[in-house]
Amino acid sequence: MLEILDPYNLRNNIQVTGITDYRVSVKIFMLPAAVDANNRPSSMYVKQALLCVEKQLGMVKIDELIVSFAEISANDEDAEDDDEDNEDRETGQLDSSPLESPVGSPLGVLPARTETSSTDSLETSPTAACPEGAITDMSRYVKVWRSLGKLRASGEALKIGISDVNKQQLEQLCRQSGITPDIVQVRMSGNEPQDQGPDDELRAYARERGMFVGAHADSPEMLNDWTFQTLATDFKINEKFPTTEVAPLGYKIDFMRPRWVASYSVMQTKRGLVANRGYIVMASSDCVLNPNRVPRKKYSV
Repeated sequence: MLEILDPYNLRNNIQVTGITDYRVSVKIFMLPAAVDANNRPSSMYVKQALLCVEKQLGMVKIDELIVSFAEISANDEDAEDDDEDNEDRETGQLDSSPLESPVGSPLGVLPARTETSSTDSLETSPTAACPEGAITDMSRYVKVWRSLGKLRASGEALKIGISDVNKQQLEQLCRQSGITPDIVQVRMSGNEPQDQGPDDELRAYARERGMFVGAHADSPEMLNDWTFQTLATDFKINEKFPTTEVAPLGYKIDFMRPRWVASYSVMQTKRGLVANRGYIVMASSDCVLNPNRVPRKKYSV
């Protein structure tokens, strides 16, 4: 675990500092490597993140629990870039460089993640098509989303939310999981005008179902492998925390990859001040095939 704490708050447990009137917000960024054996986002990492936040803040109630999936956030950013390209085409301001077509899946990588099931075709109507480049199959995120629904039902989280989905994605996720979010976050950059908000379809859909639509300024790529490896080299993380796992014959322990980032903040409601905030990063290694492995001998009986 890599913890980035509030440098001005030496005692992070809010129960120790005596804060009684506060609001706790937690946002879990599920990175591309936060998947299970079936290559789907794993709810195990949600439990890990909340346990780490609890370790820092103590046994506190979570008022707002938001989940962000790296795949959806990256596609949301790509869709915005496509919109800008379309505007440039209309105004004749395209550069002379040739346009590259997307390769493989909507992300251009990991095409195995675009699998669909027979039930998904019933959930997605042909009239409710997602924008070009957006993820159209939300079934792979249902398991994690249901885990947030259980946290709300048990009272561990007062409100739950999801980040960077469009209207079609949100509608499909609610239909497949049977769980409606309390909060829907959309990305707002500092360069956008103040009167520019989420699309009308998403706003209308959320209003009809009592969802709150809020804005955030988080990066679509919260932490990639290359950035983490740079940090691991600078701070000698691999040397300080060497792995104790032994790989089976023909395999090797790969470099550490970040799985999730948890951002938490504690707001004093009466004074409107941020009393505590921080980030927690979890990274671990994979066991992969060794390209230099010696082929096993074949024996006949």
